[in-house]
Amino acid sequence: MDLHCHLLPGVDDGPDSLDETIAYAAAAAAAGTTTIVATPHVELVDVAELGDRVQEVRDALRAAGVPLHVEVGGELKPQSIADLDGDDLEVIAHGPPGARWLLYEVPFDGVDGGGGPGFLAGAQELRDRGYGLLLAHPERSRDILPAGIEQLGPELLAGAVIAANVGPLNDRETPERHAASLEILGRGMVGVIATDAHAPRRPWTLAEGRAAVLQATGDAVLADGLTAANPASLLRDGIAVRTRARAA
Repeated sequence: MDLHCHLLPGVDDGPDSLDETIAYAAAAAAAGTTTIVATPHVELVDVAELGDRVQEVRDALRAAGVPLHVEVGGELKPQSIADLDGDDLEVIAHGPPGARWLLYEVPFDGVDGGGGPGFLAGAQELRDRGYGLLLAHPERSRDILPAGIEQLGPELLAGAVIAANVGPLNDRETPERHAASLEILGRGMVGVIATDAHAPRRPWTLAEGRAAVLQATGDAVLADGLTAANPASLLRDGIAVRTRARAA
């Protein structure tokens, strides 16, 4: 089950056309993926339209005979939060009442670096609004080791879950990101593996992620858990919100 995938056509930097969406979905299904949460960058789409856009993909996959379930989601950046009201957040949230969660991107320029609204402040706001957090690809964030991970520590203690990407883990990006992904995996900090696929440019599948975990750890139970059991649990059971540890 893939909780982070840019599957919708003509929305962001994912597929340009419905044909490209169908081709990637067919490849993912053939590799064993049963569910994809379509997670476009929410600042590039009208969130109110996401249900219709996902339904269009579902209809096309059914017509093409592709056995893949698609759910509505979205990827949040810190600067996206202020533009979304409660109804918008509910469109892209997952999990049962009391344990709803959102996919929240760890910035490329550092956990709390760069200009604009801060990642950590945004995380606190989302938690105050009642949502747990699935943290997208911290291994791709600048200076994630060791300082970035230390900054993320209070978020993890508050219940946030790390979603590591297939690309860095499978050494498809920079050596620094590959090393960071292995370190985070080795520390037992990864909750799920997701593709963050942007087909056709980055057409990674969860099968590749499972193979990378197996190669790195030799642990088939872990590889299956990160790509199947754990994401299924997040969709079913959600992420409980706990109080974030605040600095003294």
